[in-house]
Amino acid sequence: MRDWGIEQKWMAILMPLLLLYNDPFFPLSFLVNSWFPGTLDAFFQALFLCALLLFWLCVFHGIRVQGERRCLTFYLLKVVIVGLLWLSAVTLGIWQT
Repeated sequence: MRDWGIEQKWMAILMPLLLLYNDPFFPLSFLVNSWFPGTLDAFFQALFLCALLLFWLCVFHGIRVQGERRCLTFYLLKVVIVGLLWLSAVTLGIWQT
């Protein structure tokens, strides 16, 4: 894993999130008459889409900045911005459910 590029590291994160984006708990909505399956769906959809946005932000900024990527200077602002978007998307998704 040390020899992986930034895209390969991100794919290891995005592929399991893509499985969760596809709503694996959909049959649960037929078995349980509750708000819980819809909430899980909204949570996982927002999580995947925000992780995908964070991936593209990091890749495009990584193309521009060819130097060392320190966690604090490279990722912190991106994670804060995408985290706020994720929080609002989850809130609206749960509210809609």
